[in-house]
Amino acid sequence: QLYSCLSESHINGETFRVTSLRSVTQLVESALERGAKTIVAVGSDATMHDVINAARGRDITLGYIPLLKSEVADILGIADIESAARIIASRRIAVLDLGLVNNFAFLTKISFGLAEAKTGWASLAAIRDLFATPSFELKFSSAGSFSAASKVIGGTIVNGTHSEHSSNITNPTDGLLDVILLPSLSKYQIVKHRKNILEGCYEKVPGSSLVHSEKIEILAPEALPLRVGNRVVAKTPATIEVISKALRMIVG
Repeated sequence: QLYSCLSESHINGETFRVTSLRSVTQLVESALERGAKTIVAVGSDATMHDVINAARGRDITLGYIPLLKSEVADILGIADIESAARIIASRRIAVLDLGLVNNFAFLTKISFGLAEAKTGWASLAAIRDLFATPSFELKFSSAGSFSAASKVIGGTIVNGTHSEHSSNITNPTDGLLDVILLPSLSKYQIVKHRKNILEGCYEKVPGSSLVHSEKIEILAPEALPLRVGNRVVAKTPATIEVISKALRMIVG
């Protein structure tokens, strides 16, 4: 299907596969050495983030063809393989912000504490997991302007996210990170708002805190895993900041 769609959109170019002997970083370096001006990642959001980190700071335009359900594709306005091919062919470029945590660049968001749902939001297992989620005290400072502590069960630090979220935290071109903290909740509140909690839409849960900042330092607790998707990319203490207009991408 992929090759057929690329052919229909008159897209030509060399194709390389990641193997045990050829990593994403090696393939990107090889493409840059040969003078490539555009690199298209094909695969998952993890693949796209690997390409972003390998190409960061270079004079290159990136594209994306998702093969799985994808938050990055939602941000970029890509519905499926067919639409991705048409978008790459039309070559509309946007310059996007990147988030940076301990030198790992991300386009989407950092999550910590409560994990997003692996089962349906209405399932009894998902609700039981929510009831059992422990709270912890999060200590953080924002761009050196203030520091605070909050008892939470989870949170996200958003650079960009998809349009189902509220409009004030969707924009990966505003030069800001959006920090959403989910407080401890009663069992009634958990049941009532379980759909938004399990889908990671914490800003829709009453009592959540929202902070906008260019830079956030998470000071405690120590060794708290910070995830991009399902991948742990850093542990606390950590500094998360935004790099404005750092990524040139083909978008829908």
